[in-house]
Amino acid sequence: MRRSVGVDIDDLLASITRPVAVDELSERILDAASELFATIGVRRTGVEDIAERSGLGRTTVYRRFEGRQQIVEAVLAREVHRFFGSILRSTAHLDRFEDVVIESFLTGMQATEASLLATLVRAEPDLLQLMTIDAGPMVSAAREFLVDAYRATHDEPGSALATDHVAMFAELLVRLAISLVLTPQTVIPVGDDDESRAVLHRLLDPLIAQFA
Repeated sequence: MRRSVGVDIDDLLASITRPVAVDELSERILDAASELFATIGVRRTGVEDIAERSGLGRTTVYRRFEGRQQIVEAVLAREVHRFFGSILRSTAHLDRFEDVVIESFLTGMQATEASLLATLVRAEPDLLQLMTIDAGPMVSAAREFLVDAYRATHDEPGSALATDHVAMFAELLVRLAISLVLTPQTVIPVGDDDESRAVLHRLLDPLIAQFA
């Protein structure tokens, strides 16, 4: 019988909002699952495979995760945490909102492309759905991240500009980034960081200026 990927969007979002497992055994389980998902796919990976790859017994795996679905969701949640963590690290030293937007955009694309997320989304129809027709919650999370970045770099976070208008602009950027991740073929020079920054500043700074 063909396994489903087994991801419920509500459960996944709940996993993302919870702290990521940090104990050594949970990390070993998630590392093993990530390796298997990347090499043989989510559908072909069972708890037995994960236990064997991690060098742990099934009982140990089940003590930390109820089942395969929870492992899949935990792996994806960890990747999302790493994604936002990489953006936070890359933008922590920046003061201008324009620079935060551009660096978030570039780092986000690079982090996604280098992570397990891009591999799984492109290979698994169920996960692709989470980035397309069911992408609303993911878009909302990324949009709020950019809105928070705006508020952190401006003196008047309670102004009208820091709410609806900025949220709309942030959502446009998120949707553009998703498009580039799912369809990476583009004339934008994404392979050269400096050139990418220059191009994106030319394209986006006039728009960003309307909200800064």
